[in-house]
Amino acid sequence: MFQVASRPAHLYGAAPEPLNLSMSHYQSTTPVAQKLNIPRRLARPSFTEPSPDAIARLDRGLAGVPLEYIRKMLAGNSHQMRTALSLLTIPSSLPCAHLPPTLDVPIRPSSEMPELSAFPSHILAILSSRSSSTTPTVASFADKSSLPPSTTVPLYPASALVLAAHCSLLPPLPKGLSSNGRRAGLTLPVIPLTIPSPEAFPLLHTYLHTMRPDTLLASLVPALASALPSASGAGPSAGSGHGHGHGTGKAVYVAQFSSERLLRLAHGLAGTAVGHAGPQGAITVLMAHVKLINGLWQNVCALGVCDAELWGVLDLAWEVVLAALTKVAETGKA
Repeated sequence: MFQVASRPAHLYGAAPEPLNLSMSHYQSTTPVAQKLNIPRRLARPSFTEPSPDAIARLDRGLAGVPLEYIRKMLAGNSHQMRTALSLLTIPSSLPCAHLPPTLDVPIRPSSEMPELSAFPSHILAILSSRSSSTTPTVASFADKSSLPPSTTVPLYPASALVLAAHCSLLPPLPKGLSSNGRRAGLTLPVIPLTIPSPEAFPLLHTYLHTMRPDTLLASLVPALASALPSASGAGPSAGSGHGHGHGTGKAVYVAQFSSERLLRLAHGLAGTAVGHAGPQGAITVLMAHVKLINGLWQNVCALGVCDAELWGVLDLAWEVVLAALTKVAETGKA
């Protein structure tokens, strides 16, 4: 089975480790996929569950609490987290030369102030590990001194507890979340983190903090957003790979997509791409989708996320886009 490097880098400046994925998994089985050198399916590494000790270090009250319950609790708090984030003013990016070890972030007054636990505990400064498209590297801390000072680094406020509950390969984060005075502001550690695809990180960051598979799928194939069902009936995802580490828990949202429905979505995506860019340009449009999905997959592997619903959305989006590529190619031959 596909194995992930067992020792993620824990120290600042340590080189990212490659994930050991069997290349036989990437053999293309459709003519279009072969021609464009696209894997037929996305590999699923064998992950372990996140460390209970890592979660307990962040919140002693969660020691011994089942991981599934913790994930459901965090998903249920996503609205409070979004409210807390809306009260903060955090720059979206900073030049590497001006990347401080911490940021003092003021909290705007509000009549409905969320609990302190709802606020982000860290700020992730996301950098590229420059891994190949088929062999992602384990996420690791970065040494910003090795980067050009003019490099602009995107910043993402994050909850250490959310990351610890989902990302089994994320190196332990330093202690964070201190309040300034009477909750007038926060001092948040800034953590430079390397991942394979910084461009796709916003999708994973949003998903882990909201657990909305419908929003994730719509972000991967935005042209189909109006045709996709809402996840409101299914509830927030909390699936995990119990026992096997392959994300084999219940993927409630994606279970409602039949083969016929997927084919209709693929044909709709192909038609939209052709209408937007013509038969030749449609391939380029769809390959942009392939790149985004592949980037998300790389980050999921690098961080060790084994959420069932997330993997279900990845597989579904990949299937739809590859079928759309096949449809465009067949149309071009007609």
